[in-house]
Amino acid sequence: MNIWIFNHYATGLNSSGGTRHFDLAKQLVRKGHSVTIFASSFSHYTLKDEHLANSKTDYKEEVYEGVRFLWIKTVSYKSNNHKRVLNMLSYTTKAMKVAKNK
Repeated sequence: MNIWIFNHYATGLNSSGGTRHFDLAKQLVRKGHSVTIFASSFSHYTLKDEHLANSKTDYKEEVYEGVRFLWIKTVSYKSNNHKRVLNMLSYTTKAMKVAKNK
């Protein structure tokens, strides 16, 4: 089965923050499923773009322990203000666009 997980705040291997989606995805891969996690490249925990800083592309694909991550470039922010809302909106629109092409 091909499973997609959309989680704006999902983290990959060796990242700070919760890893429950990655842990679940690893178990599903062990059972023979193909799993893709669509996540923001900007980390809510470090307030830095951890995957697409200085990149012109809208997304980047990486595989960790059999789990495919699609890191979506989103608007950066430093506090809980209008830029965080723009971050959420940019994730939603770009993740849907990337998903349509996958």
